[in-house]
Amino acid sequence: MKTWLFNPFKFIAGNRALLLGIGVMLLSAIVCSLETIHLDGVLDVHKGREAPSYFYFIEPLIDWLCLVIPLYIFGKSFSVSAIRFIDVAGTSALARYPMFFVVLLCMLSPNLPTDEQKILNTIQTNPHVLMQLTVIGILVIPFIVWTVALMYNAYSLSANLKGPKAVWSFIASVVIAEILSKVIINSII
Repeated sequence: MKTWLFNPFKFIAGNRALLLGIGVMLLSAIVCSLETIHLDGVLDVHKGREAPSYFYFIEPLIDWLCLVIPLYIFGKSFSVSAIRFIDVAGTSALARYPMFFVVLLCMLSPNLPTDEQKILNTIQTNPHVLMQLTVIGILVIPFIVWTVALMYNAYSLSANLKGPKAVWSFIASVVIAEILSKVIINSII
């Protein structure tokens, strides 16, 4: 059971992982579009800003691609094995499936105004809103950690890397991907 939760890539990789991962991303995008939830960064989720419906579908794809590209480049640079792009892309897509649970939890959060001052006013006049946001934030953390663990295991397995090279190149990839995805998504808005 532990392997299925944290390293399903030993059983599912390549095209199958890619199709399953994209399927979960599309399902997440549908829920996001109904609830104005944005997956606007590799590990980010926010609720409230209205956007055209297509935007909810491109956000997770941008996030995923922004991670796949640096992982593939670092994998090719540091691994002595032959790295297949489809394996990195597929396992990275499948590794994002806990983000669906994050989206479901975000459905429970209150709709807040988009203006910072109005948000502060809402929280000051309704203290239960802050408590609700805090509880949801705490509940989201394990799913984000689970996503990161899956992303690392996907990378380690598909690039056949272990040890410090795997850890540092993974961390660098996530940082690059987070920055890149934010820049691309914000430029599209």
